[in-house]
Amino acid sequence: MPLTSEVVRANRTRISFAMSQFTVPLLARTYHAFGGDMVAALIMGEIAHRNVEHWLADESNSPAPLEDPAVRLSMMRPCNALSIADACGLPRETVRRKVNWLIERTYVKRSDDGHLYLTVNAGDDFDEMTAQNVQAVLDTADRLRRILAQTPTASCA
Repeated sequence: MPLTSEVVRANRTRISFAMSQFTVPLLARTYHAFGGDMVAALIMGEIAHRNVEHWLADESNSPAPLEDPAVRLSMMRPCNALSIADACGLPRETVRRKVNWLIERTYVKRSDDGHLYLTVNAGDDFDEMTAQNVQAVLDTADRLRRILAQTPTASCA
């Protein structure tokens, strides 16, 4: 069954509940992983996305070069505080402060020309959280498929 606005509307309550069962724990895990600093988490995520989106968008590209310090930066797309501020809709000064916080924690490095890159060890502190997030995505997708497969008829809606 195609996902249309009518199908979503007919299942809105169950869809919203399933999504909140995913989203609320995701936000809580992120909050705790970043010591309550959700803005730093957002900024780190945007830096990571900007750095690797071009390379990983081609599914035939191996992620292995991203783990090799000798070639890593040549595979990554650079970004700066201004581009991150624009992408996140945040003041540049806020981004600058949070980037410094991320640098102190060795999640991000700033090159001599001011470009921002995720460090090779940036994900080390998040492996368990990532595993939980992936499992939660899969569970939520299954739950949503079951909900959508049982779309009520107009008389039951």
